Amino acid sequence: MTNEPVFEVDFEPGSYGFRPGRSCHDAIQDIFQTLKQGSSYKWVLDADIKAAFDNISHELILEKIEGLPSRNIIRKWLKAGYVEEGKYYATKAGTPQGGIISPLLANIALDGLQELLTGYETQTPYSTINRGKRITKYKKEGKYKFARYADDFVVMSQKKEYLEEILPIIQEWLGKRGLRLNEDKTTIKDIRTEGFSFLGFDIRQLPTKTLREGSNRYHRIVRKMATDVKPGAKRVRLTPNSKLKDEEVYSCIIKPGKKETNQLLQEIREYLKGAARSHSFEIVIQKLNYKLRGWLNYYRYVCSKKTFSRIRYEVLNAIYRYLKRKHPQKSWKWIHEKYYKTIDKDKNNPYAKSTGKRKKEEVLINAAKDVPIIRYEKVKGGYSPLDPEQSEYWSKRKTKMGKTRFAEGSKYEKIYKRQKGICPICGEPIDLEDDFELHHIIPVRDGGMNADKNLVFLHKHCHKAKHKHLHYK
Repeated sequence: MTNEPVFEVDFEPGSYGFRPGRSCHDAIQDIFQTLKQGSSYKWVLDADIKAAFDNISHELILEKIEGLPSRNIIRKWLKAGYVEEGKYYATKAGTPQGGIISPLLANIALDGLQELLTGYETQTPYSTINRGKRITKYKKEGKYKFARYADDFVVMSQKKEYLEEILPIIQEWLGKRGLRLNEDKTTIKDIRTEGFSFLGFDIRQLPTKTLREGSNRYHRIVRKMATDVKPGAKRVRLTPNSKLKDEEVYSCIIKPGKKETNQLLQEIREYLKGAARSHSFEIVIQKLNYKLRGWLNYYRYVCSKKTFSRIRYEVLNAIYRYLKRKHPQKSWKWIHEKYYKTIDKDKNNPYAKSTGKRKKEEVLINAAKDVPIIRYEKVKGGYSPLDPEQSEYWSKRKTKMGKTRFAEGSKYEKIYKRQKGICPICGEPIDLEDDFELHHIIPVRDGGMNADKNLVFLHKHCHKAKHKHLHYK
């Protein structure tokens, strides 16, 4: 898209939707860093723009792209209208959903909201210890923190009153762009008592344990600090940093959404009750693995361990009921011997022998073990992969994130590390968003084995080019 580099490098750092190198996880990690332990932000404006793509002002977009060579083409495209059931309808506002340039135009129209919010500041009190005495100090903070993904955004603040003050200003700002908030879905919530949902995640601040002044643990640490004093030390601190007894400390906990979790389980149960009846058990396992692997990989960057364990339990129960319906005259012992195998002392692993050429086994992914929980690294500030000065940063980031696709210590991770995350055909990194395939250096038909040394990861298009001999050596 020739117009994208013109705007991409100047977009606000709090915008994450429909942008290269950014994802939902960057937005969630941004929110986590704002709400983590010690944060004074405890209220959120969870906003939703009503039919954003259908109501964006054409005049505003054309004004912002003034001077671009393709401006006239975009103007004609916006004003082209559409035909439905043989009748022509003019388009006076909005961009076609699914259009190749619609996401970019939406970002152009909504760019500037973060700049508007960062202009407001406040003095936030906090307590600290100075020479053994508890004192109160004040630090300058922004009244609002902002994160946006496409047309959904959240504004976090220290007080509910601050959000009520800024809401009319946001509505006025959106009105100039032909947009307005959906009043039914736009709410102000207390993050500590209600929490909120964003991009399929449930986000909430919960009270956490911390060192309390005057507690037994506090006195133990004081005694230990006194005994650990080095001889000849000029400055000695004999009191640890601690919180007052009446002071509450909250940590940010982000989990997979309950609604999304129940929806996944419901879809799996409906599939096993319906379409799976006409499928072989190998195809059933394959389809379940496709669905589970994508869902688990999306939610692996937050506090998901309990949710993953619950999914494992519920899916095994659903498969048990499916197999009992499939073999109503057989005992459970017979079913278990035929459809289950033991892996790492766990006897309940549904599997099927493959009927394909390579005769491998298809084992159901273990949601509780096979997908480890890892911390996602948010993109740095306003960095963009279209900025040539930041190419080294993006190359290292892609390689580092690419490793997270594989279980630690697995065969695939060893192959990825050996080639340093680089596709040997095109020389470009293989990252999380890329579609790639395994390639046999010595083909199977020529006696090539599935050993690590004979395998290499290639981009999917590079793999096709390799077999069609379209690439340069």
